[in-house]
Amino acid sequence: MNCDNYGFELINGIDELTNGRECYRYHDERLVICEISPNVMEMLEEQGEQEKSRELLTKMDCDYLLLVCSWQVETRLLFLSNNKRLRAIEFLDSLVDEYGLIKGTEFFAIARVSSAILQAQILDLELSGIMEYFLKMGDSYFKENDWIYARDYLAKQPGIIEDFDRYHKKKIPWAYVKSTAIAPAGNKILIKSLENESGTEIEADENLYIMIGCRGEVYYIKKNKFESTYETTEEKLDVFRQMLDFLPEVETVPDGEYISLDEMAHLCYPKRGNGIYAKQLDKRTKVFPADKDGDYFLGRCGDYMAVRVDDLSDIYIIQKDIFKHTYELE
Repeated sequence: MNCDNYGFELINGIDELTNGRECYRYHDERLVICEISPNVMEMLEEQGEQEKSRELLTKMDCDYLLLVCSWQVETRLLFLSNNKRLRAIEFLDSLVDEYGLIKGTEFFAIARVSSAILQAQILDLELSGIMEYFLKMGDSYFKENDWIYARDYLAKQPGIIEDFDRYHKKKIPWAYVKSTAIAPAGNKILIKSLENESGTEIEADENLYIMIGCRGEVYYIKKNKFESTYETTEEKLDVFRQMLDFLPEVETVPDGEYISLDEMAHLCYPKRGNGIYAKQLDKRTKVFPADKDGDYFLGRCGDYMAVRVDDLSDIYIIQKDIFKHTYELE
């Protein structure tokens, strides 16, 4: 295997982690990929998101650390991230996609993959083994995914909006809650959206509202955009009548208390206004919003990237099924 083909170089690991096994550093990002023993993997899985796990990033001089372990009939992966532009659980999801069991957070995530399925993938790609597979996948993550920064996206590509179609929301009910009805102004709230399962942290503010979509998904919106987009009502949200897929809730920070939003939410309806520009994605796409440093929306093939007509810096992701249910061409 020539690791240079994927932008990596072979390096010396640290004995407590790799004990002489293969270890590689990526040239373009602060990523290290190492092979470890089953005993070390068990210890790290048990240790979880403790400070000792974070110390490994310092010792390996990296922001992202992928650990690979061959284990009887399965391969285990552990990924650590110390940078918000790459969530640990999302990175592992991109590597093993539909054939792995994944759990974790934005910092610490683990995955288990059938060795038989993985070997089939390796043979199909004509690779030499497991480590070459993950070097290739790590390189592909950074090179083949779209990374879109809303703050300067259209400035760098001024004509790209011509490839988007224009849509408006259908006249169906949404729901909203003022963020200060959830927590006092200044208190932090964690919103876990469909495009960011780890959650986006916001501060409760009179000018910030929480929206509830057609499936029960939640996201935040500024008051001026809410008022220009929706007509409010006094009608209460009825989760059974609206047939939401799951109950909308947020989490308080740092105590981790879950707060259900259904009893405090009121319905609202879209105004026939400016609408959005949107296009369907043909590859995995990460959109970093202009107003939240580090956090990002994740779009997969078939989802839609949307741009508000009245604010071309407001770029976000809408899942495919939600988009088709809630938007129509103008």
